Amino acid sequence: MSDRPLRIALLGGVPASLGGGGLELQMRRTADALGRLGHEVFHVAAEPEPRPFDVLHAFGSERDVWFPLEHWRRSREAPLVVSPVLVVAPGRAERSLWLSHHLPLPAFAPRARVGILRSAAAVIALTAHERDLVLRLAGRRRVRRVEVVGNGVDPVAPADPAALAALELPERYVVLLGSVSARKRQREVLTALAGGDATAVVVGGVEGGPSERAAWEAHVAATGARWLGELHDAALVRAVLAGARALVHLSAAEGQSLAVLEALSAGAPVVVSPLSSHVELREQYPGRVALVEHEDELSAALAGLASAERTPAPVPTWDDVAARLVAIHRSLLS
Repeated sequence: MSDRPLRIALLGGVPASLGGGGLELQMRRTADALGRLGHEVFHVAAEPEPRPFDVLHAFGSERDVWFPLEHWRRSREAPLVVSPVLVVAPGRAERSLWLSHHLPLPAFAPRARVGILRSAAAVIALTAHERDLVLRLAGRRRVRRVEVVGNGVDPVAPADPAALAALELPERYVVLLGSVSARKRQREVLTALAGGDATAVVVGGVEGGPSERAAWEAHVAATGARWLGELHDAALVRAVLAGARALVHLSAAEGQSLAVLEALSAGAPVVVSPLSSHVELREQYPGRVALVEHEDELSAALAGLASAERTPAPVPTWDDVAARLVAIHRSLLS
């Protein structure tokens, strides 16, 4: 195919009004970057009329992706590219995931994921661990092609000093960035940091309803933490990260955390759970990433990062990510 702009249709994700999170943000950042490179990008489910495309790129491998693919009949010549974004805790949960994918039930959601992975012209894994998990789930001889392309960050302008001052951040603080949920374990982290020499500052909305929000607000007050809620100004979020002693992110499961990449790009060291994706980041950015198994190891980990490099880490931009994806798309079309 020539170097003409591509028509790239995106599929997947939860509607913003219903929730969404890292996968949807990954989709949005990818689409924006592809558009900046001059390509025509649209969400196929949002189009009221049929619209031709050169590549169908699905984000996720759940039932919301499987059902449209089961009924795909237009533009069938276009290759399917899948970013599965597998978020699963290590150990027993990962073994259970593998077993569920091999039950002989075609309409069962995990088996549907196997069908998606096997039908893709290319699978885009976020990490080497996710690549290996894809090959285990779908069978090494049944997956045509797997490429590892991680997430990125966007360059941002300096934050408005007045907006930053209005947050009234503590002199010494650590930051927790991301939606508040049981999987992200913010409650446990706040308990562990209570009474320490650095205040916990949380940026992110609460998953759940009024009762979950009330319980969270009570926990924040009881532990002496600060909750800023959701911050939609990217420059302000980056400034909060840059001023923090560290980002603390003890999630029980992750694909590849956007919060961790944002912190590294802001020059903040990170304390994270020992997930495979975090281990890979520690290897990629030595001296900036500390791994802890339990909350009671936080103080020692933070002390160990006191002399960590504070300059922005060379995290790829979303434009870098988009350029790699376009190269894969063109190779499939050629």
